[in-house]
Amino acid sequence: MKRQIVRYTMLMMVLVVLQCIVPLDGLRSVSASTQVNVNINIGAPPPVVVKARPTMVYLSEPAAYVAVGIPYDIYFVTGRYYYLHGNDWFWAQGYNGPWVYVSYNSLPPGLRKYRVERLHEFRERESKAYASQGPAFKGKYFAAEEHKADYKQGKGDDHDNGKGHGDDHDNGNGNGRGNGKKGN
Repeated sequence: MKRQIVRYTMLMMVLVVLQCIVPLDGLRSVSASTQVNVNINIGAPPPVVVKARPTMVYLSEPAAYVAVGIPYDIYFVTGRYYYLHGNDWFWAQGYNGPWVYVSYNSLPPGLRKYRVERLHEFRERESKAYASQGPAFKGKYFAAEEHKADYKQGKGDDHDNGKGHGDDHDNGNGNGRGNGKKGN
């Protein structure tokens, strides 16, 4: 009886191994274009609702602008707005969306380089300086733009092109967007 159990167990093990090997060989003969895609819908974050266009102040360490005076984590880098909601990042053409999920690895290097807490420290430092200095603020800044229907992806203004000064108070010098300092 014990011998039959051992034989039966061995037979079952051989069958299991064969069952594992045969499907793998069958998959190898399938076309090389076979793919597996997994999509997870994160969903859009709640809309950004503010009374006026937020001011975007430049943070030199992550090399990005950040919205100050609003309760949202919105950053601006190379023509795109980035919104951190919870643990998820989104991007849009304007500060008011519509927001599209973006993977962490697709974020600009400055936003990936620092932890969120550190980005908040940078924001608080520049926000306090901007609020206390008012019009005399010497840093780079500009008023954020809403999404425009005629905006062409990849053709946006990066607001830091070395012309103008970014605060819309340029007294006729520059184009109201740029690096925050005259003559740079």
